[in-house]
Amino acid sequence: MQIVIEMFERMSDDLKGAIITAVLTSIISVIGFILTNKNMSKNLKNELQKEKTSVHIQKMSKMPYDILCLMDTMVKKSQVSEESLDEFKRIMNTVCAYGSKDAIKIASTMQSENYQLDKAATKNSYRILAFYPLLVTQIKYDVTNIVNSPELWFRLKINDYENLRDLMVEENNKIVDELDLNKEFKI
Repeated sequence: MQIVIEMFERMSDDLKGAIITAVLTSIISVIGFILTNKNMSKNLKNELQKEKTSVHIQKMSKMPYDILCLMDTMVKKSQVSEESLDEFKRIMNTVCAYGSKDAIKIASTMQSENYQLDKAATKNSYRILAFYPLLVTQIKYDVTNIVNSPELWFRLKINDYENLRDLMVEENNKIVDELDLNKEFKI
């Protein structure tokens, strides 16, 4: 170190200035490179996250419509067709693949209770029916951050809803509590 200091003292002022300028320029360039690299890495991560979110939103944006169409089929037909069953499976698979945690919770509980219904002697069709608008409401909330009351879907899809309202409200609210869903989904 002492030798470097002695050599530096023997140099001309112009040479000292050139060396100091070169060293400072190099340090600033290295710092700039590091900062630019970190910033680009952060931007890339943000873009990848946006792309992932975009794919999920794109896949889920059509789901409320598909679920309501399936609900129409289930309400109108007393016997479930193979085509309706295939559509139900497709919807459940899409929800499980791209849905939020709460949407998956609703779909998996709905699926589980459908399996149990096949084996049960008595069926609570109001409860099963209550899952459809809740799933639509959850997915719409996930995609748009807007909450539409499940009651709107009941009014839209069930002809004699006013006669069934108390039963549907009870089942809807029970499911919201059991699955610890957004309290705004209660009727």
